[in-house]
Formats: sequence, structure tokens, C-alpha cells
Amino acid sequence: MYSVYKSNELFDRLNLVTEYNEDTKQFLENFTFNNIIKQNIAKTNSAFVFKNIIKEDTTKSKIIKELNKLSHQYLPKAISTIREIIFQTQDELNELVFQCIHKIKRDNDQIRPLVAALCSELLITYFITQDGEKIYFRKLLLSEVKKEYMKSVDYDNEEWTKEKGERAMILIGTLFNSKIIDNKIMESIINDFKKNMKYKDNGSEEEYQKVENAIQLLSCLISCTVLNEESRKIYKDLDKYLEDQMIIYDDKKCISKKIRLVCKNSICELRK
Repeated sequence: MYSVYKSNELFDRLNLVTEYNEDTKQFLENFTFNNIIKQNIAKTNSAFVFKNIIKEDTTKSKIIKELNKLSHQYLPKAISTIREIIFQTQDELNELVFQCIHKIKRDNDQIRPLVAALCSELLITYFITQDGEKIYFRKLLLSEVKKEYMKSVDYDNEEWTKEKGERAMILIGTLFNSKIIDNKIMESIINDFKKNMKYKDNGSEEEYQKVENAIQLLSCLISCTVLNEESRKIYKDLDKYLEDQMIIYDDKKCISKKIRLVCKNSICELRK
């Protein structure tokens, strides 16, 4: 059963309550400012982990903020600002690597070279571990790029997609253009693709599907690589190799016509 009071009557009734309940009495008896100060100190001591997380998030936000501002004019300022960041943990340096890779894979053709230029300037940035070991940005960057490449050619993985593979090729091509990935690494990647594309007599449908995947990724890598005197040394006789393979595949027709055309377009690009 509910009773309805007029507001004035309700306030009058409440004003009649003059005795404290037991909880209120106990609080008033024990209350001192010293107790409050001690509680605050205890909270501060127990919350140091949370504070570290906030600090790391602040570092992450600084990195993202600078990368999002990138332009030809702002690039020197971005490099300077990121260099001024004091990396407290290796995880924070890993975050810088991750954000740069993510930016190259996801952004447009105008921004990618700027991120690569920033990475190039930061290659000698390092974090000193508790054991005194120097962990360089370059080492972390190339380690992550290698992982990206390995995932991109793992065609049997259920999570593999053409889009993910091509984004990895964009990353590799962009970093190669900026001389972060050297000729030796690039030659090794191209040789891997050549082996995967080589015609195998009486191959299975799954094997020929891998050939098609390799052709698509190699084509993407070629298209996002700046062709100049230096890069042509890396590709060497790749155009002739691809041409010889396409003669066989045109005859056997074990891969689709569309993919054969993709490969022939790559041959034309290499011969420009």
C-alpha cells in the first residue's frame, strides 16, 4: 500500500527525524581527516598499474595523433615530436611499429610514402631494456614486416584473403621504395614467388589455386614498386620468366584466363 504526501507535509515529517541511525553514529565517531588522507595514500599505492596503463594510452594517442597529421609540410614536425617521446616500455615502441604498419597498409598512395619516410628517420630509435640491451625500431619493424609477409603467403590458412595479402605487398613495396627493405630481402621474396608460380605437371586444383594467389600478390607488389635503375636490378629477368610460364599456362589452361591476363599485365609493367 502506498501513501501519497503533499510535498510540504513530507518535508515536515522528515524534519521531525532528529536521531541518527547506527551507521551514521559510527561514522561520526570514527571520522578524522587523518583517516581520509591515509585512505587516499592507499588508493594511490594500489592504483599504480592503472596509472601505467593511462600513460601507455597517452603515448599511443600521441603516436596516432602525429600520424594522422602527416603531410609533406608537417612531416619534419611529426618526426621531431615522435623522437621527443620517451618510451617507457618496449610495448610502447611496439605500438609505434604497429601504428606505422597499419597506416601504410590502410592509407592512400599520398600518405604511404610519408609514413615510410618517417620510419626511415626513426630506424635508429631504440629502447633500453632492464638488462641494458638496445631494442632498435628497425629490428622491430622488419620483424613485423616478415610476419606480415609470412601470413600473406600462407594460402592454407583459413584467415587468408586476397585483400590481406595485397595489403602486405603494399607494405613491402612501400618500404622497399624507401630503402628500408634492402635488395637482398626483396630478391628473396621474388624468388619465393617464382617457385610458387612454376608450372607443375599434373598438379592438383589446390596447387593451381596457390599459383593464382601467387600471381595476384606478385602483380600487386610490382605495381606498388617504383621502377627505376635500382629496382630493375632486383627484378632482373623476371619478365622473361613470367612470359615462359604463361606460355605453358596458356597451353594447359589450368589457371583462369583472368589470372593469366593479370600476369601478362605485370610483364608489360616490367618492360616499360
